[in-house]
Amino acid sequence: MRRNQLALQKELRQRFGMNLIVRPQYIQLLKRPQVLAEWMGSIGFQTTLDYTLFCCAMAYVEDLEEGTPFMLNELVRDLGLLIPEELSIDWQNYNHRKSLVRVLKKMLELSLVETIQGDTDGFSHSEANQEVLFQTTQQTRAFLARAPQSYTQYEDFDTFWLELQSSQNLEENQLLYQRLMLEPAIQRTVENEEVFNRLRNYYHWMEEYIENNTEFRFELYRDYAALTLEHRESFKEVFPSRRVIDDVLIQLATLIRKAELDPSSYGVLTISQMKWSHLLLDLQGSYQEYWSKEYNEMPLSQLGDVLLERASDWGLLEVRGQQIAILPPMSRLIAEMEKLNETVDR
Repeated sequence: MRRNQLALQKELRQRFGMNLIVRPQYIQLLKRPQVLAEWMGSIGFQTTLDYTLFCCAMAYVEDLEEGTPFMLNELVRDLGLLIPEELSIDWQNYNHRKSLVRVLKKMLELSLVETIQGDTDGFSHSEANQEVLFQTTQQTRAFLARAPQSYTQYEDFDTFWLELQSSQNLEENQLLYQRLMLEPAIQRTVENEEVFNRLRNYYHWMEEYIENNTEFRFELYRDYAALTLEHRESFKEVFPSRRVIDDVLIQLATLIRKAELDPSSYGVLTISQMKWSHLLLDLQGSYQEYWSKEYNEMPLSQLGDVLLERASDWGLLEVRGQQIAILPPMSRLIAEMEKLNETVDR
């Protein structure tokens, strides 16, 4: 990458409007979403407090130089000062301690800090277990995105988001290339008809560039656009992957197709919670013999929650109040299951 640094930086900036940062210690591609979606926050956190503590912990470590050691008790002390006034934190509360442990594990996973000595899990068992020594890394101060001005200057998120978007000065085609690369799919809505007009107008140029320069194929339909792969082993994160849950989702999509539901003018199928429950029962009755033990023994309500979470991450299903929206990419999935010579094949 360093050998091709200038060419890469030029191409990423001109084509995608993205900056490639090259430092002696790391190489970083700055990515900022253009349209916010729930799946962007799916990083393993469970509660609002998880996200709050993560941001506060990042504020703490960003003030430290690379390689600076700090104790867990020092972090706990300063989190009490950094946490927003409207939130109260009580380290005698097991759920609050467990939340911080989840945050620390995520920071370790992202290589934002390293453990020098001690066990992070001990804090979840007792408030007294704070004798854990951490150290900041090369990535610590490069992780959080920079705002046009200090975050404290913004009255609310909408003000920040508007200024952030306007400060990027991106062309329309740069936005489209960027979204195609960073999002599972671009869905057609009443607000973005112009986006799809542009996609149709520039389809052949975009298709030629993408298929000549990447492993992807560019697929454009009436209601959504996406980049697809021929082989699902090519990338770490693809749908469908080899995970059983993805096979179950494809089986669910097969039943949805058979149901012959009427889509909206934007290709969205909407069903009630009762219809969703019936679909899950039908799914279990039709395909359960092909599932792993984990999904075979899973209660139906839990299976529904797991499927919704996974499908939401990939823009396939969406919970809208008391209804389930089946989005256009889900409608393209289908599975055929058959037994050959006592062997189960798909």
